[in-house]
This record gives sequence, structure tokens and C-alpha cells, in this order.
Amino acid sequence: MMSPSTAINANAVARTKALSLYRQLMRSSKKMPTPDRKEFVRFKTRTEFRENMHLTDPEKIDFHLRLAEFNLDTVLAQAEHLSTLFADPRYHKT
Repeated sequence: MMSPSTAINANAVARTKALSLYRQLMRSSKKMPTPDRKEFVRFKTRTEFRENMHLTDPEKIDFHLRLAEFNLDTVLAQAEHLSTLFADPRYHKT
């Protein structure tokens, strides 16, 4: 079992990490090539973070932080791929 000061420190670290991931996801939404995709990323980020902001179980917090990191990687990869795809003039010839 963690001491109270260790638990407080772990909570502070998790909060800092969560806020950092939130900001990164919101910034990464700007890289999406269409307004609908940008708004979807913002909406999904806000919704997920609000739904999980009251978690207290360290294992659940860790799981959701790892999930947010995975989602950030996915958003960045999709933004790059879709921007490249939409920039190709052949894409618009259909």
C-alpha cells in the first residue's frame, strides 16, 4: 500500500500526464485535413477526458493514459496520411 504522500505524488504525476496528453490531442486535431475530422478529434478527446476525469484506481488511470497515448499516435498518423492523400490531385478525379 502506498503512503499518503506517495499517492498524492502519483496523482499529481498522472494529472500532469493527462493534461499534457489532452493538450497534445487538441493540438493534433489542427493537423487533420478537414473541419469534420478536426471537430471529431476535439469532440472525442473532450468526451473521453470528461468521462474519466474522476477515476481514482491507479490501474484504470494508467490504462486510460496509455490509451490516450495510442490515440495521439493514431491521430498523428491519420492526419499525415489523409493530408498526403487529399493533396494528391489524382484523389479528386473520381
